[in-house]
Amino acid sequence: MTVNSAAFMPDIPAAACVDEGGVDHAASLDRLEAAVHRDLDLIRYPIKSWVLPKTSPDGGHVFDVAIAGGGQSGLAAAFGLIRQRVNNILVIDENPPGFEGPWDTYARMLTLRTDKFVGGMELGLPALSLRAWFEAQYGRPAWDAMDKLPRDLQSRYLAWYRRVLNLPVRNQCRLTSFRHGPDGLIALTVEPAGTLWCRKLIFATGIEGNGARGTLPFIDALPRPYWAHTGDAIDFARLRGKRVAVLGGAASAFDNAAAAAEAGAARVDLFHRRAELNQANPVAWAQFNGFLAHYPDLDPAQKWRFMHHILAFNPAPPADTMDRVARLPTIARHPGTAWTGARFNGGDITIETTRGSHDTDFAILGVGYIVDLTARPELRPHLSEIALWQDVYTPPPGLENVGMSRSPFLGSHFEFQEKQPGRAPWLRSVFNFSRGAQVSMGSMPIGLSGVGFGVPRLVEGVCRQLFTEDADLYEVGMKAWQSSGVVTNA
Repeated sequence: MTVNSAAFMPDIPAAACVDEGGVDHAASLDRLEAAVHRDLDLIRYPIKSWVLPKTSPDGGHVFDVAIAGGGQSGLAAAFGLIRQRVNNILVIDENPPGFEGPWDTYARMLTLRTDKFVGGMELGLPALSLRAWFEAQYGRPAWDAMDKLPRDLQSRYLAWYRRVLNLPVRNQCRLTSFRHGPDGLIALTVEPAGTLWCRKLIFATGIEGNGARGTLPFIDALPRPYWAHTGDAIDFARLRGKRVAVLGGAASAFDNAAAAAEAGAARVDLFHRRAELNQANPVAWAQFNGFLAHYPDLDPAQKWRFMHHILAFNPAPPADTMDRVARLPTIARHPGTAWTGARFNGGDITIETTRGSHDTDFAILGVGYIVDLTARPELRPHLSEIALWQDVYTPPPGLENVGMSRSPFLGSHFEFQEKQPGRAPWLRSVFNFSRGAQVSMGSMPIGLSGVGFGVPRLVEGVCRQLFTEDADLYEVGMKAWQSSGVVTNA
């Protein structure tokens, strides 16, 4: 039997969870945390930190790895590096604590879209898994009864994950630029911290990290208080009693339409350009180890064919999202209807559609995100040197895709590649674990199902560079150790 997973668990802190049977769930969580630390101790060999320290040009500290983005991908990458004894790392995120990623910002679904069994952030450590965290607090029967995880619990799990692993995250810090420095170092300009130095840089900046929010020119021309993208912070309470128009046939558009209706909007009109929404989802088909782990090992032509099909399919929202919208009587759907223009009337908006005009008080765009490195100020100065797919591969007729063509063409461990070999070899020290990596790396950087496959590959690439670049120095150290008399013949 399943229950409505959006409502079965009250939003109360774990410390207050004592059920009617007298089970202290806070104590259960304490025991789980002790198990996490014990497991880490059991598998800690070899224990020593091994990366050779460096000094910045001004004599200051150099991080071995800096990670831009403190959401689920950035946290998992940090844990993966620490598992490999790369401890001199820093994670930065521009948001306040608890607001990294989408879960408490622009995610408006009631539950996660992925199956509750999808894991990966635990990186092979069962006690660190979402399921172990959940069952420690709410028990196995609650897990069995749940269909999908409520969104707020995902946010709480990530906060626990960060705390129990003591990950080095610095919030409200934004990476604005980076440049190649002497001795293979990378200088980061971080607001408000100033200049920080690192050897390797990882972008874990999510769905918008390699581009921008999709929009329409005529909507951009409207006064900003009268429209929003689904990725914006929206005060839905302000829409109470208002007319709202939403454009989009994907899950985020449906979620925002439902959020507006549930907040008391007088009427919500949901437009989507497709007359029929595809019920099948090729991403669901791809949930098997072969594809998730080894898509990056395909040749460029094979990658292009797979990804072209996946991105062109445009699946419908999940069934529970469709049901959520269907239950709300103030939502009217307009399938097969596109927006063609809009004008501001001084107090409301008239939207022109392929089926006539429509008046509304507020518009929400659910048209997704675009991949375009020129939209990222931190990447823009390096675009003349970064290889894109359009630089290395020409698709056959009928398989053209602008967004795929302007995606970065990455190496086998997420590293940027040079557009012209030999001109910017330092770019291999910059790793892109963000949405724009999808064409090169598949599902690894864009969802929960890919993290467990992508992070080990990412970490392997970073560690390989850190060791091989200093191989001569390690050899010197080994010889010095041998000559010190430590090694004796048995």
